[in-house]
Amino acid sequence: MNVLKKALVLGVVGAMLAIPGYAKVVTGSQSDANLDLKYPLVYTDYAYAQQVINTDIANYVLEAKDMYYNQHIYKVAQNYKVTYEDSQVVSILLTTYHYYAGAVHGMTNTRGLVYNKITGQRVPLYNYVKIANAEQLDRGLRSYVLDYYTGSHTKSRIPQGWSVKYVTDNYCLRGKGNIDLVYQPYELGPYSNGTTYIGFTPQSIEYFNRMNS
Repeated sequence: MNVLKKALVLGVVGAMLAIPGYAKVVTGSQSDANLDLKYPLVYTDYAYAQQVINTDIANYVLEAKDMYYNQHIYKVAQNYKVTYEDSQVVSILLTTYHYYAGAVHGMTNTRGLVYNKITGQRVPLYNYVKIANAEQLDRGLRSYVLDYYTGSHTKSRIPQGWSVKYVTDNYCLRGKGNIDLVYQPYELGPYSNGTTYIGFTPQSIEYFNRMNS
């Protein structure tokens, strides 16, 4: 890590560690003329876990800043949503938007970040559900065992001509035992569908785990 990057990481993490004790997730921000970053600052009762989580998030913030300052992308923005939190885990969707000058439209990339608040480590998808292959997901959508959601998290159907090409490890928790797999624009539908999600209920999670045990 070069000196500049190290300084940027330390600066972001330092800001993240200066979180009031009563907070769980608060918003950090950085801005410039065409840069608007809003990202989560996660507080836990475990200092080491807090540092690990916020250092990981800081890397995504630095990636967005690199796009703006070094790759000279015209416009870059970042925002987030906490999709679930309890005493053990926190689940966040972090979305980075970028727009190249002259492009027909901008693009987003959404990353599901599920952290153990005690250890600070990412919780892998397989801790919750076992998926053998993309064909299982595709069959699950077409048999309505699994749900298909568009970017506004509106339940829909996978568009004709589209299919699941790979099993993503990108996911978020939705509460009440529900899990969403996260797919980027153009992966499970046209751009107008935005970020798309494959939704698992507790019942479909049990079914997949039973199939793949």
